[in-house]
Amino acid sequence: MNFQNVNPLNNLLNLLSGNLLPVTPNNFPIFWQIYCAIVSILQVVHLTGMFLGLILIASKRALEDGLISIVIVIEVFIMLIYLYAHKKMIIQVIQMMNDIMQDGDETMQNIANTVLKPVMVPFKLHGMISVIITFFWGIQPVTLIFEKNTFYYSDYNSPAAYSTEPFSTSIFVSSNIVIATGAVIGYLKRLSLDVYMTHLVLLLTVLYRYLAVKLAMIFQNSENYCDKNSSRMDEWAEKKLRTLCRYQKTIGRISVLVKKLLSLNFSLLYVTSVFKFCFIGIMISTVTVESFFFVILIILFTMSSLTQFFLICYAIQKLSDASTEITDEAFHEGWYQLKPSLQRIFLFLISSNIECKISAIEKFNLSLSSFIAIIQQSYSVCLLFLRFSWID
Repeated sequence: MNFQNVNPLNNLLNLLSGNLLPVTPNNFPIFWQIYCAIVSILQVVHLTGMFLGLILIASKRALEDGLISIVIVIEVFIMLIYLYAHKKMIIQVIQMMNDIMQDGDETMQNIANTVLKPVMVPFKLHGMISVIITFFWGIQPVTLIFEKNTFYYSDYNSPAAYSTEPFSTSIFVSSNIVIATGAVIGYLKRLSLDVYMTHLVLLLTVLYRYLAVKLAMIFQNSENYCDKNSSRMDEWAEKKLRTLCRYQKTIGRISVLVKKLLSLNFSLLYVTSVFKFCFIGIMISTVTVESFFFVILIILFTMSSLTQFFLICYAIQKLSDASTEITDEAFHEGWYQLKPSLQRIFLFLISSNIECKISAIEKFNLSLSSFIAIIQQSYSVCLLFLRFSWID
């Protein structure tokens, strides 16, 4: 078991999105590097058309439709640049995690499955749904070719400008394909980033949980293993405890590096999520009932966005809990039967239970409680925007 093969979803999204964030110490094959370049070109074409559309259309509808895209683009750009700039640190974290996981046993494999599946399975399901929604949102205007032969910027579902208006059917169809493809690529990049960062958090959680389980197993099995021979029991327990102390030291170093890697991104995610959910609220409040297709898409998109953000908060909450519960299970075992020096080691482990917080700023720390707070803040900002809109 290692960083790469323990989570196939992370590897797949990392490749398809063209992010190519490190999953091993080695570089990616040339094929995927070429694929990444092609994806980047398509993304540039899509974003260029979108920004030109925002400038040329200059309408309330265009601004509402484009705000969420702008927020997501800013998020992805800053997060990717930051992670690329710290590639060496990521590789260092991967190597340190692999050193522990490669020595792991069936217990670690079971813990990994228990920690990863409740998060990655929902990520996979909502990712598939969101890709379909995103593609249909971009391609749906093509149905207008059965109604007319001349098209304008306002015929797109999202702000876009790839030719002077009015333009022909061929340009309209091809530009919608570019919009749909670019939107899907942009979403995959965002989803891949979330899954990658969550993967780092969950693997760190696995290491903390593994340490806690192994510590409890020492005190559960010591008497049986040594057939109640006190000296042999102490010798065996001391050997195991020292190994776990080395693990704890390594895990502590990994947690420091992970915090350096993700603190800025998660703080940015906190802020941008407030505005993203605010703009979604504005879209919901302004859509007409007659646009049944768009109502369904917006509802599905809202549910998908909430699910994605909730999974990130859930993963960080699990890491926080695991980092402070290392000795909880072991405390109720027979640690007090060991010799005083080993008891002191265990008490030292208890005193070193420090909560692992990813965010550098307490205000922007993600957790299940902050998820509720962000929804409330988004609602307040949305009401403020709508109030100024009504005044105008």
